[in-house]
Amino acid sequence: MAVKFEFAPVPMPAGRPKKLRYYPRVVNRRTVSTSDIVKEIEMACTLTRTDVVAVLDALNRSLVNWLKDGWRVHLDGVGYFDVSLTAPETRDPKDTRASSVKFKSVNFRADKELRYRVAELKAERSKNGRHSARLSEIAIDMKLAEFFSENPMLVRRDLEKLCQMTRVTAVRCLKRLREEKKLKNINTSQQPVYIPVPGHYGVSVDR
Repeated sequence: MAVKFEFAPVPMPAGRPKKLRYYPRVVNRRTVSTSDIVKEIEMACTLTRTDVVAVLDALNRSLVNWLKDGWRVHLDGVGYFDVSLTAPETRDPKDTRASSVKFKSVNFRADKELRYRVAELKAERSKNGRHSARLSEIAIDMKLAEFFSENPMLVRRDLEKLCQMTRVTAVRCLKRLREEKKLKNINTSQQPVYIPVPGHYGVSVDR
């Protein structure tokens, strides 16, 4: 099976000349579940499904324990895992208490062996043409005004469908609309739900 791709325009910062350039983007992304991996491993060796699930669970717990202690974890043929931290900005590190230093992210760097083996993939141009429609900001505003005339709230998938955008383009557009104070998120950052800021998309400033 080949990796399907399409050519998408490189995002250009506002104010820069609109000289379009394109890059290849993977379009047949699918999330492989733990169940899929368990089934594949079970068929490839003598371990039972229960055995594989137990090993993966133990690996997960072991990885978490080492990372929580600040260790860098290396899985042969896979790569390196470590954690990064975050803290409030300060002019003097002595003013920062240890309690204000928090977990930021789990980082992963692939092994050369993994990169080398994955590099053998085959690429195939997608026939679906899923790249985002090139709409002006005014056109997007018009579509949103029409949408909000019939719907009280909007999520990212609504914008993707409404403006024929990819996920990445929709996320970037929503960020711009929030910064311009045209939309605001009334839910969590992990599951945002947007409504118009009064004065935009048909919502009265007296509302």
